[in-house]
Amino acid sequence: MPEFFRKLQENIRYLVDQAFARKFVGQFLLFVTLVTSVTLVGMTAMFFGLFSEENKDIMTIPRDIDAGLLDSMWWSLNQVMRLRGFEKVYGATGPVIAYSLFLSVMGLVVFSVLISLINNTMRSRIEALRKGDTQVLERDHVLLLGWNNKVFSILKQLARLQPGVKVVILAPREIDIMQEQLRIAGIQRERIKVILRSGTPSNHGELDRVAVDRAASVIVLATDADDSEAIKTMVLLATRQDWSGELPILTSEIALEQNYELAKIAARNRLHIISSSRVISKVIVQTVRNPGLADVYNEIFSPAGNSIYVQFIPECTDRPLGEIAHRLSDAIPVGIAWDEQRDDAVRHAAGLNPEPDYEVAEDEQLVLLTRGLPATYSSPGKIPESRIYREGGSAPHVPARVLLIGWTDILYDLLQELDAHALRGTEVTILSGINEEQARQRVAAHQASDLENLTLVFLEGDAVMQAAWSGIDISAFQSIVVLADESDEQGDADTRTLRILLRLSDLRKQDESHAHTVAELLDENNRALLTGLGVHDIIVSPEVVSAQLAQIARQDVLAPIYRELLSAGGVEISLRPAGDYVKLNTDCLFSDLIYASQQKMEIALGLRLAQHGGEVLLNPSRRSAWQLGEHDKVIVLAQQVYQ
Repeated sequence: MPEFFRKLQENIRYLVDQAFARKFVGQFLLFVTLVTSVTLVGMTAMFFGLFSEENKDIMTIPRDIDAGLLDSMWWSLNQVMRLRGFEKVYGATGPVIAYSLFLSVMGLVVFSVLISLINNTMRSRIEALRKGDTQVLERDHVLLLGWNNKVFSILKQLARLQPGVKVVILAPREIDIMQEQLRIAGIQRERIKVILRSGTPSNHGELDRVAVDRAASVIVLATDADDSEAIKTMVLLATRQDWSGELPILTSEIALEQNYELAKIAARNRLHIISSSRVISKVIVQTVRNPGLADVYNEIFSPAGNSIYVQFIPECTDRPLGEIAHRLSDAIPVGIAWDEQRDDAVRHAAGLNPEPDYEVAEDEQLVLLTRGLPATYSSPGKIPESRIYREGGSAPHVPARVLLIGWTDILYDLLQELDAHALRGTEVTILSGINEEQARQRVAAHQASDLENLTLVFLEGDAVMQAAWSGIDISAFQSIVVLADESDEQGDADTRTLRILLRLSDLRKQDESHAHTVAELLDENNRALLTGLGVHDIIVSPEVVSAQLAQIARQDVLAPIYRELLSAGGVEISLRPAGDYVKLNTDCLFSDLIYASQQKMEIALGLRLAQHGGEVLLNPSRRSAWQLGEHDKVIVLAQQVYQ
């Protein structure tokens, strides 16, 4: 018997499949078969008391013809079809019953078509929303074009810089996938409205669909390995003429430094370009040279704490910057900004770390390091000279031996930056999963010129495994950098970084030197995982780049400021020994550091106190006093010194 029912089930399923395969004819025959079959089943109720005395008062059970076969068929058919008009003509002549059946069925068809139309319309609308195919009618929104791991940081930055801002994202990804990733990143908890659309940013029609001409700012993200999509999008934006109003702030990320010049050509001076490879490599090298600098960058590039702002202060006109620095009680002037006519358009320009006697012109604004605007200006008496000023100076340098772990696209820019700051003969060892011959070929292919000061040593091995460290004396290195290597397909880059640092912490149990260790992360949420693993500086690379993209999108005058701060040959933030500026173990005010740094053509930004676990104090209170020791550092803005 079980076999019989199984075959019956298969035959019924096959017949149903065949009926739907034949579309209308097959489906209509299936419908008639079902109605007939179910009606016949319902007619058997006559044998189970349909016309019994107990049911004689039921109005819906007909007895007018024969209280038998015909009446039971009529009752069963109406139970199956539920045709309200048809059930009321029982007992009429044949033609009237036929007409009634036809009209009732057609009424049911018409009603079903209406329901189907409404259902299909709603379904297509929901499907269009799910696919991100609908038009955006926003105005003055931030438009994000593309998708990478910096999206979440940018959204969080925008939410804190401009609460309630509307952000439209156009990316070649499924809406469901983007929504899920935003949920995991906790974006729903931020004070920001995100509108998702699926599409290709380098398509003119797609840009119109997301109201690019009505956006307040546009941010282009690098979405592929070779920056091709970003460059195509930049061409569309740079050549567009039909803006409905004022030209939005246009900013673009370029992942690879080798594409920077091509991107500049595509941008036609209409877009601000940020080379993420250049920025991250510079930050890493500066941190190698200045242990503890990562905490300074983290605060500057964060919407909390001290950041860079621009303000016009009328009282500062025609006054020297050295004097202004003493008269601002809650801000530090680090440069000036102005507008200039260039390429038939007004462009922002900036200069950082000008000389103390530079007088601010009427059309110039101050570039300030402060917790927020407006800055407070006071007019005290004579500017005091420091009685504890101390001459002397030293410049940070790249250690003699550096170990780089991992292989990423920023490695080539990293080597160039290291070479610019290193002493001749500096040895850089690279431990990665690439053999020496292939590694040298890759480096040579990406270097425009030979490295003058670096000697490269290539080691092949998986830094997670103990076997890779046989024959390596980690105590011989003064600095170790763990890069966010995404080559491991078994897990994400941060997981691999954590595993490498765990291995290093075990290897260093017998190492008393404890080389300065820098770790690059891709997710801020993983920072806590590195606690206790001997990491001195943590750089969350997407945070650094996304902070610039978000802040420039809000205030484009910051573009030339960050460009000078994070470009080769410009100024740099540096940590210098406190003994180079003031007498040690003597009461010291921040005004003493301001004066001392001005004598060296530098700008004091704050302190890093060794006795408080390396606490960073940017723009500290002018009333606080410290007794600085030999391990304390002064944070200054200074001209880069190349060896």
